Amino acid sequence: MQTSFIPKKPITESRVSGSGVSLFLLLSIILFITAITLALGVWLWQKSLVSQIEKDKTALEAARNSYEADTIDSLVRLDNRIEESKALLASHVAVSPVFIMLEKNVLKNIRLKTMKFSDGTDHKIRVELSGTASSYGALSKQSDAFGSESLRKFISEPVISDFSPTADGSVSFNFSALVDQNLVSYGNTLDSSVVQ
Repeated sequence: MQTSFIPKKPITESRVSGSGVSLFLLLSIILFITAITLALGVWLWQKSLVSQIEKDKTALEAARNSYEADTIDSLVRLDNRIEESKALLASHVAVSPVFIMLEKNVLKNIRLKTMKFSDGTDHKIRVELSGTASSYGALSKQSDAFGSESLRKFISEPVISDFSPTADGSVSFNFSALVDQNLVSYGNTLDSSVVQ
């Protein structure tokens, strides 16, 4: 029989959680507010872009209307003529750089008689020459000159053929090579450093 009202076990206070907010609820509220703010920002940015496009369209239409149709047509025709002129100049062939190259690289005891140009392959032009050399040694030196390192960027496949002695003791020969179109381009003739 228990005669006392004092409990034998110690009394512990039980904590009841109050009205505190949990961490998960706090994070979800922050994310929700951030999402709403970003959505509002994107919507305002879109409205701003649409407004700017409309202003630009109006300004472009006003600028277009400020020009006369005749002026625009004449400017378009002029632009077409300029572009056609550029295309013609780019495809125009100038022979003078080949003569300069020959002048600098043909030896003094070589005499050229004929010269012929024809269209080659890969934007190259075939040049065919015929001439006479004072001797086989001079012809050999001329062959070395045509195959020199400085000419390789302008001519390729240099061939001296059909050489034979003539009645006066000289040697007749034929020469053919492919000349790079950059050498004979009219636009490049304005640049004096093309042929060295």
